[in-house]
Amino acid sequence: MHVLKGLERGVKRMVPQSWRKYFRASKYELMMDRLAPVDLVVHVGAHWAEDATLYEGYGAKSVLWIEADPDTYAKLTTVLTAHDGPARHMAENALVSASDGDALSFHRFKGDGASSSVHRATDTLKARFPEAGETGEVLEMTTRSLPEILARHKIDPTQAVRPLLVLDVQGHEFEVLKGLGDGLEAFELCKCEVSRVPMYDGGATFDQIDAHFRAHGYRLVSHRYPQVPRHGDVLYRRS
Repeated sequence: MHVLKGLERGVKRMVPQSWRKYFRASKYELMMDRLAPVDLVVHVGAHWAEDATLYEGYGAKSVLWIEADPDTYAKLTTVLTAHDGPARHMAENALVSASDGDALSFHRFKGDGASSSVHRATDTLKARFPEAGETGEVLEMTTRSLPEILARHKIDPTQAVRPLLVLDVQGHEFEVLKGLGDGLEAFELCKCEVSRVPMYDGGATFDQIDAHFRAHGYRLVSHRYPQVPRHGDVLYRRS
């Protein structure tokens, strides 16, 4: 099996970059190619803005990046300053959750910090990603809600033609959605990281996320339900 996986990775590296999206488990990029253009992107869990060029390719004119970890945020701002693209990029250092002013512990993870979370790692995560366990460093942080952050940046998704919300906060997605309330319905498209298996202790489950989106008039457009990944990204669209 390991030999076959190695051969598969080797073949993918030989494929032109523009074709590689057809080989990925997530169909998000393929679906976005069909649904573009979008004009506004709000990305919660920004890391280092790796998708800046991708969003601009989808037509984004404004992108708000929100990152919780202050060290990761410092690099994010450096990346955005050096980025040369057509969109207006804004950044906010905030731990987004269901309400403003709550005290939460934020656990730093190994590697580049992309897996750091309010939630601790489960045995499932440790087994699947042994290089991404917790460092033991914990930051005590105060939460903020997404509506408060949007208002601070004078961003009104209802004024956008086709706004996209992206949630990648390592098991804390449901709390962000609860804090957004009915404001969720201002976004036509929502990309969300989901888990069918427990990756983060106390983190959101796919069933919770899916029920919430459906209750707000969204349908899953990136996958058939039996094909939703054990852990990965899905895309919803509001009818």
